[in-house]
Amino acid sequence: MPRMSPIARLAGAAPRLGGARRPVVRRRIARFGWLRSRRVAIAAACIGAIALAIAGLGALHRMGVHEAIADGVRGVGDSALRASAQAGLGVREIVVVGRRFTPAQDIVAATRLREGAPLLAFDPSMARAELERMPWIRSASVERRFPGTVRIDIVERRPVALWQDQGRFAVLDEDGREIRGADPGAFPQFIVVIGPDAPRHANELLRLLAHEPDLAGRVSSASRVAGRRWDLAIADGGPRVLLPEADPGAAIARLAELHRRERLLDRSLAQVDLRLADRIALRPLATAAADAPAGPPQGGRPRGTIRGN
Repeated sequence: MPRMSPIARLAGAAPRLGGARRPVVRRRIARFGWLRSRRVAIAAACIGAIALAIAGLGALHRMGVHEAIADGVRGVGDSALRASAQAGLGVREIVVVGRRFTPAQDIVAATRLREGAPLLAFDPSMARAELERMPWIRSASVERRFPGTVRIDIVERRPVALWQDQGRFAVLDEDGREIRGADPGAFPQFIVVIGPDAPRHANELLRLLAHEPDLAGRVSSASRVAGRRWDLAIADGGPRVLLPEADPGAAIARLAELHRRERLLDRSLAQVDLRLADRIALRPLATAAADAPAGPPQGGRPRGTIRGN
């Protein structure tokens, strides 16, 4: 079977992370032991040469030696790195754990790795910094595993809601931060939060709705009103629900209980006002239609094509 490239491994081939392999028989060790010892010796010599080159460059820089001599020392280091790759310390595979939304080719590009490159020349710290600049990645760890593997563990940001502000849509993570470049159209199931300060308060609202999953599944959007409270739009032509500024969780629980008992959200209502703790104000659709000015309907989940960033 032909050897698989690092990109193919990263793109989805199962990494070999199983248990320990069976011990190799002594006869095989005797046959190939000299080759392994030779490769280890070459690799050790390369590491020594690279270390000496680095130390030499530092000393030459402090001494102010001519740049031509410094270039010669760099050449020794480069030759040692190439020899280390030929001795078996070259990149053969990239193992990535935790990737879901980040494109595989973008991870490879961020690490600047190529098959056969000297593993000793690869800087895990620089690769981690590049990965953590990518929009979907919250944190990353990168390590070299000799003789030829680079392992990358990433923690991606978790998308939880869509944000609409002035006609623009974006994907929000659990911290209320926009995930740059994420396609809002890929998450049609998410609640849309509306308003300039909606991202800052979205996680709190989602946490309250999570206590009433049947009700949460019917909420298509939530509008932030005057930076103080939420109005909920119920999907499929349901009423607009006005939540109070104080203790919106109690109002959500009361609304869910009323719907379980009396199917409140299935009635012909335009509005359910829960802003007062001791009463509920209901506005029928007929009354709302008579009072409404001419023009397109307001509220609810936005229709048509979602425009992202």
